[in-house]
Amino acid sequence: MASLNTLRTKYGIVLSVVIALVLVAFILGDQLSMQNRKSDMPQDETVMTVNGEEVKASKYAQYQETFRDTNLSDDNKSDYAYQTAIYENFSAPALEAVGLGVAEADIKAYAKVFSQQVAEMYKMYGWPADQITMMVQNQWINSLPTIGLNLSYQKFNKVYSAGNYVNRLEVEDALRADKLTFDGSYVAVPYKAMPAVEVSQEEIDAYYEANKTENKNFGARTLRYVAFEIAPTEEDMAAVEEQVMAVNQAVAEAKGDSSAIKQAVRSIGGKVDTYKLYSSVDGKVQEAFKSSKQYGPVLEGETWKASYLVSDVTVPASYEFEVVEMGNIIEANELVETLKANGGDFTKLETAVDVATDTREMVKMNESDAKNFIGKKEGDIFTYTHNHKPAVVKITKVGDKERFALIAEVSKTVKASERTNNEIVKSVEKFMAEAGQSVETFNEAANAAHYQVLVTTANRNDYTPMQGRTRGVRGISNSRNIAVWAYDAEVGAMKNFHGENVIYVAMVAAIDENEFAPKNDMFIKTTLEREKQYEAIASQLAMGATIEGAESGKFAGVKFTDNNVDGRYEQALIGAIAATRQTGVETKVKGNAGAYVFVVESINGTIDPATIEEERTPDMTQRESAMSRVAIEALTSKAAVEDYRGEGQI
Repeated sequence: MASLNTLRTKYGIVLSVVIALVLVAFILGDQLSMQNRKSDMPQDETVMTVNGEEVKASKYAQYQETFRDTNLSDDNKSDYAYQTAIYENFSAPALEAVGLGVAEADIKAYAKVFSQQVAEMYKMYGWPADQITMMVQNQWINSLPTIGLNLSYQKFNKVYSAGNYVNRLEVEDALRADKLTFDGSYVAVPYKAMPAVEVSQEEIDAYYEANKTENKNFGARTLRYVAFEIAPTEEDMAAVEEQVMAVNQAVAEAKGDSSAIKQAVRSIGGKVDTYKLYSSVDGKVQEAFKSSKQYGPVLEGETWKASYLVSDVTVPASYEFEVVEMGNIIEANELVETLKANGGDFTKLETAVDVATDTREMVKMNESDAKNFIGKKEGDIFTYTHNHKPAVVKITKVGDKERFALIAEVSKTVKASERTNNEIVKSVEKFMAEAGQSVETFNEAANAAHYQVLVTTANRNDYTPMQGRTRGVRGISNSRNIAVWAYDAEVGAMKNFHGENVIYVAMVAAIDENEFAPKNDMFIKTTLEREKQYEAIASQLAMGATIEGAESGKFAGVKFTDNNVDGRYEQALIGAIAATRQTGVETKVKGNAGAYVFVVESINGTIDPATIEEERTPDMTQRESAMSRVAIEALTSKAAVEDYRGEGQI
């Protein structure tokens, strides 16, 4: 729900309401289907606890049902259900306790704003006025289940983000970073120019012990897996080719009958969409159309492709028109004749009508709409279905003529047949039966069947819901369920997972039970070498000193936001230069590639103290917006959650 709150803050209440309505449109519907799904569960197990309160599978299924028919990804649906459980069992009582609960007066006030905003939205999109009231009422009923959640979080968001404060020093620092530049000189001594230093294993061990608490370990799983590719056989390829060639034969027999051509192409999932600019059609297709009205069929990679020219017209690219919507087609036809008789002047009609203006572009019209406009010119009057209503149209202006093509397109990818899939599934089952419950037997079964064993890991970040990130294990795309399963499994556990054109059989080979991340000797050694080299250089580092390997240079116009100084990509050096407040002072810096000493010789630009207060307001607004984006996450992170969800629930 934190992401809903972010969108609400950014785009206002209309978008907030629209999103809320989309997410809850089916929360009260299809109750019988819900009951059937729950009856399939072997038991109503606990899938998570929030502050000690158990959330049963049946209740969690209700949360998931809320978002079942939305366009959200599986990850987002799961995360919204997860956040709903936290709200009901933690956030709602916590907010109520501090006076941020939702009272009846809040709902009444929200209802008034809701009805106004949603009615305006429907009106803006052209819905008939006599239908809007009923539609708003229906939307209100559908939104009832989440109103409390939305209003509670809005209240908390407002209180939380109002707690920010930007002091004068922060504003001044922001102005300095934006307005000031720095010129001066520097001396660099690259670490690689220094003699090698010794780092003992004892020093590496001591460094790890001193810093290990900064790197918690979260029980990463090591997985071994075998991938069973689902590839089409020669028989599968021949079957698809036969289908495509049958369509091609049907098109030939149609002898230009556009209806028959479209029917044949659509029979194997082909498309006949909108008219396309002829100039935008693929060059090789255009070339084929010169000699015939078709391209292909041809196998491109793993896909059979064919294009059949249904219609080729040169017409205006756009049409501007006046339009009057009517109650029925009889009235529309009568109005057409009346308009034609008076020269097409709507103002001369005996009964006033509501005349609107509209436009249509050929490349955005479907074939049915395009037929109404092809052949029409400025001043033509005709009937037309406008906003799903019979209407009378008078064209007032047409665009420049362009060449357009309506093309029936076949794009049939060769895939493994059901029979082939079944054979692969049998191979998977046989392998799993022979793989046993240990890494040794898993490897032996793979070697015997000539399968390659691959290794990957799943850590906590692969499992825990993270905003804007798709969960999964390294090296396997769309592997969220593998990561989820791994964190519920013990060593030796094995399971198969279906991916796109592949079945993975994975086994948990090991679980890292260490409290802290393992020691990385190479990283620590490099860090300590840099420390020792810098200490050796720093004692003699000065602008005028003679040091073997030293390199001097000038810098000009350096800003806080720069990414390099005189071609050196050293963020610590840039930050130190931009923080300088007094010229002529030698300053030493430990960089990633070397040690530096610099002197700022001039600070360019000025900051008017009088502008600090003026700049505080936008800085406050910016920080308030930033706090608003993380408010709900900050609140829900305080909930004590134990997560036992398994595959299909997360």
